[in-house]
Amino acid sequence: MVEVSNSMHRAGQRRGFTIIELMIIVAIMAIMAVMAAPYTAGTLASASLSTNADLASDALREAQSSATSRKSGGKFGVHFEATKFVFFEGAAYSGADPDNAVHSFTGEVTISAVTFSPGGACTVATGSGNCDIHFANHRGTPTETGSVVFSSVDGPTKTVSINAAGMIDVN
Repeated sequence: MVEVSNSMHRAGQRRGFTIIELMIIVAIMAIMAVMAAPYTAGTLASASLSTNADLASDALREAQSSATSRKSGGKFGVHFEATKFVFFEGAAYSGADPDNAVHSFTGEVTISAVTFSPGGACTVATGSGNCDIHFANHRGTPTETGSVVFSSVDGPTKTVSINAAGMIDVN
């Protein structure tokens, strides 16, 4: 009987993993993480691209809605630059206005092109020139039409377009 309990006691001693087994498991997990990283980074950049394009279209819709409801005199707009867009109130964009709603991008998304007419060209890097869309009437039609192209660091783009009827589309 003593011999049986000793063998049971010896079998019960091995309850965990050895350090070698733990190192092998950690190494396998590290290899899997390294292999998955490029796919995860691409997915995150793509999601950020879609999110920022959707947020810009939402800002345009908010400006449009605010103008149609004639809130605060009924003049609203959205200003675009390479690394941000700004919802503003009034006839013209002023970067110093504390009431502006600024949406800045992370490093993986930028605005690569802004094309609005009528008006001249937009210098995206500085946000100078024709970089604004304005809404100033109860019908919700913009004073400018055109598109804004959002670009991701890994290549894909999304375009936010607005036509003369005030229809906003994200492609």
